[in-house]
Amino acid sequence: MRELRSFEQQSPNGRPPFNVEEFSSKASIIRKMSRHTCLAAAALLVVFCVAEAQRRLALPDPRSCANRVRHSTYRDGRGVLHSYFFSWEHAPTRNLEVDWLDARNICRRHCMDAVSLETPQENEFIKQRIAAGNVRYIWTSGRKCNFAGCDRTDLQPPNVNGWFWSGSGAKIGPTTQRNTGDWSYTGGYGQQQPDNREAAQGNDESCLAILNNFYNDGVKWHDVACHHVKPFVCEDSEELLNFVKSRNPGLRL
Repeated sequence: MRELRSFEQQSPNGRPPFNVEEFSSKASIIRKMSRHTCLAAAALLVVFCVAEAQRRLALPDPRSCANRVRHSTYRDGRGVLHSYFFSWEHAPTRNLEVDWLDARNICRRHCMDAVSLETPQENEFIKQRIAAGNVRYIWTSGRKCNFAGCDRTDLQPPNVNGWFWSGSGAKIGPTTQRNTGDWSYTGGYGQQQPDNREAAQGNDESCLAILNNFYNDGVKWHDVACHHVKPFVCEDSEELLNFVKSRNPGLRL
């Protein structure tokens, strides 16, 4: 795909709170799962089965991983170093807008994933980049657990306790505790986020986007239906990098 290859450097020679995918499984097994992409639970022992039929999580491509573009690195308050790709800062993807799953898969092809904002410092770093680029909105890896396997008591109600970072597997705090996230106080209906505003039209707002002062509310988190298209931010995935390294010992990543 053009958008996937355009992410790469030019060379002379697109889950609930648990592990996103068991990469110890053989890639051939994953490819055969055309009906459902099943992600094995690690931290909370749940199965994340996404009934996407033709659409499923992409496996990393070694060449694309080695040639991935990294616009910036950032060391968060825990001392963890992160590398990032901002779609609007790369000429071939400057005007590219995709839905939530395509955003993740473009990132994953390059041993990255959509960004997971696990600390206030990282959140502020990304927000500053959005503001500096005058970008209206972006996708993150944030997801609401509203699919098979999400009926556990601790995830109820989903709009309060079911949010997690699919890129890292980390759970997002309850949305009723406003100090555990950066949800906006308003939205299209003037209600604090997440409000699941499109549910009345049959669209569950189950993906987390950052909107740049869209409702005169600053740069804030909003729940958005996953089919909408937006720019995106990718973040290095240690899980995917280690997966590719283990199968390509001589590859420089």
